[in-house]
Amino acid sequence: MRSKIMKFFFGTYVRGFVVSYLLFLFFGAFMLMLPVSIQDGQSLSLVDAIFVSVSGMSTTGLTTIVVKDTFTVFGQTVLAFILQFGGIGLIMFVAIFWLLIGKKINFRERTMIMQDQNQLGRNGIVRFIKNVLLMIITIELIGFLTMGTYLFLSGYFEFKQAYFQAFFLTISMFTNAGFDISPTSSLFMYKNDYFMQTLAMVLMFLGAVGFWPLVELKEKIKAKRNKTEYEFSLFAKILVFAHLGIWIISALIVFLVEYNDFLIDKSFFEGLYYCLFMSLTTRNAGFATMDMNNFTNTTQVFFGILMFIGSSPNSAGGGIRTTTLLMTVLGIRAFAKGKQQVVIKNKAIKPDAIYKSLMVFIGAITLIITALFVMTISEPFTIQQLFFEITSAFGTTGLSLGITPDLSLVGKIVLIVVMFIGRIGILALLLMFRGKGTSNNIKYPEIDMIVG
Repeated sequence: MRSKIMKFFFGTYVRGFVVSYLLFLFFGAFMLMLPVSIQDGQSLSLVDAIFVSVSGMSTTGLTTIVVKDTFTVFGQTVLAFILQFGGIGLIMFVAIFWLLIGKKINFRERTMIMQDQNQLGRNGIVRFIKNVLLMIITIELIGFLTMGTYLFLSGYFEFKQAYFQAFFLTISMFTNAGFDISPTSSLFMYKNDYFMQTLAMVLMFLGAVGFWPLVELKEKIKAKRNKTEYEFSLFAKILVFAHLGIWIISALIVFLVEYNDFLIDKSFFEGLYYCLFMSLTTRNAGFATMDMNNFTNTTQVFFGILMFIGSSPNSAGGGIRTTTLLMTVLGIRAFAKGKQQVVIKNKAIKPDAIYKSLMVFIGAITLIITALFVMTISEPFTIQQLFFEITSAFGTTGLSLGITPDLSLVGKIVLIVVMFIGRIGILALLLMFRGKGTSNNIKYPEIDMIVG
């Protein structure tokens, strides 16, 4: 009986990967419900604990409670570690622990890491883990010391509080989690502090651009120090330019749409920062320097699209990912032009990658439509509000129009499922149903079908 249960849950690499996240979700909820985690006079229901845990694990940031008012310093620290584990990747974090204790990473474990980190193969996975760990520690340590010192010297907080705020926010920003323990909602207190906003954007960008470009950046610095040549890979260049390009274009669109509305009484510099910050944070981070309800309906819908797209693969962010969007667009373009191959920079993309991109795109839209259908029945809010909330959950962003605490039990459960799928990915969800060693060796007669 035990072997059958183990085979059902861990029979394939993908199932093991998904179940590991599921178990971590409940462990996080258990830790958050401990009396030492909750402030006197506050309470936390099981559903809310699970909601916060999955939101933290998926680095979403949506929450049904106020973190700073509900959790003690211990509880906030627990949540920070949930964000860290979720952002780096639970399987990868376990792999880092294995490396530290000297355990050899076998074939099965390499496969799970490959699935967790969206890697194309198992070769070099150990070296990749070491480099990612070094870059994460370096970036977060610099961010923590810079932010903590600035918050203290600027008079925002006393010494201990300044560095604890920096500890929590640095992790939350780099993992694109969107949780905060600030005295005001999100980052409203820093809406005119352009140093804090710039630091936040740097951390959010580095956390969402993908671990692969960060590793190659390390190799580039190392090569320069040794006075040797190093060329960035095409994959790393695509991730950086796609992430940067969508950011700049979306900021320009927000500026044009809001020019005569929200930005009408703002200076150019102030408006520029609002557009840059909000167009980046909607791609996964979930922090805000102003109330999302102040934007026009057009911008709110556009933000929903950005949250649906998300960040780069192999990063702390979610969504369908930038490469999925790029492969889908290039695939449609190639079909329209009658080309047999999808080509980028004189390199043909494998048909399997295009097929997977289409599956992710269609699967994500199906998930959002299904969630929207259910929540229009269970919730008293407008379709636009629900669409914004659902895309925020799927894109693991965490932005909200303020309806999250007022959701019904059904609404909370729907968002829990959407956030979980947003973290593990559509492909992992689909591959869960594939049996071990499943292959399609049987060839059936082909027929044509009218489509379109």
